[in-house]
Amino acid sequence: MSRLARWLDVSLQAVTIFLLVCLALVVLLGVAYRYSGNSLIWYDEVASVLLAWITFTGAALATMRNAHLSFSGLLYSLPPTGRLLLFALVELIFLTVFAVIGWAGWAILDIFGNETLISVRFVSRSFVQAILPVSAGLIILGRLLTLAERYADAKEGLDPEDREIAAEIARAQAELDARNGGESR
Repeated sequence: MSRLARWLDVSLQAVTIFLLVCLALVVLLGVAYRYSGNSLIWYDEVASVLLAWITFTGAALATMRNAHLSFSGLLYSLPPTGRLLLFALVELIFLTVFAVIGWAGWAILDIFGNETLISVRFVSRSFVQAILPVSAGLIILGRLLTLAERYADAKEGLDPEDREIAAEIARAQAELDARNGGESR
């Protein structure tokens, strides 16, 4: 993974964790106020915005790690020429779809104009909805930054899921060996 890809991965982790902590604090604050007999008027709206942002930054992070659902068994069962053609087709469709999502998300921002959230008047709706084009851009960037690595795997016929399973088995075996004092079976 390139330095830029690692930096983006770490940044997306930090942002997603920060948003998750913020959401947890907002929910706990909302529960505490509701329990005391007072309700926060902004709780539901802010929590739903945070949840949406967590979803979109998490999607970008999953893209960086190639962790979305896939049919890699189908891809890697094909002969090399078919595998590379399918890989190219999938990448083209993926990038096109997210480019359209990014463009549409950007176009939607103009529609909101000067609208604000209902309960938090100082937060513009455009700011809230900006996560859509931003995350689409991050997803495209993440996909492009990992393209060479994924292409090399497809060219070699190395299924990343098989490699991940083998690594986890090796890690579990090493942990088991360490627990048993190095005794092997």
